[in-house]
Amino acid sequence: SGAGGQAGVHEQRRTVQDVEIDELGHVNNLRYLEWMLAAAVDHSSAVGWPAERYRELGNAWVVRSHAIEYLRPAFVDDDLRVRTWVSDMSKVSSRRKTTVSRADGATLARCETLWVFVSRRAHALDRVPPELAAAFPLVPDAPPRVR
Repeated sequence: SGAGGQAGVHEQRRTVQDVEIDELGHVNNLRYLEWMLAAAVDHSSAVGWPAERYRELGNAWVVRSHAIEYLRPAFVDDDLRVRTWVSDMSKVSSRRKTTVSRADGATLARCETLWVFVSRRAHALDRVPPELAAAFPLVPDAPPRVR
């Protein structure tokens, strides 16, 4: 589902759970990574590319790198928006950007992930099929903040 109707931007909503809180009383930084990965998988499913379709094709996306900037903490019961979009797609890779923000619009974290497309059989880079690339409209810049 597009955030504010922006094509190519997918949004997941979540409420921070007790189990996601660390000894400092805020969300553990690894949870943000889990949320970002979950949003990427959900986005792919939403545009017609669930995990089974990749398996049938004999391919998978794997993470080459993550860059995460943590801006503000999140606390138990915070209502969050995880927004994700593909900013670039090449023959064998894709760059995905993700933001985590509170319902009030405050950005808590920003992430950029470089994914590479691989053959499950060969364990090597493989070409992104045109029909897969076409499923993700590119969003070069961050979407406007929803207040």
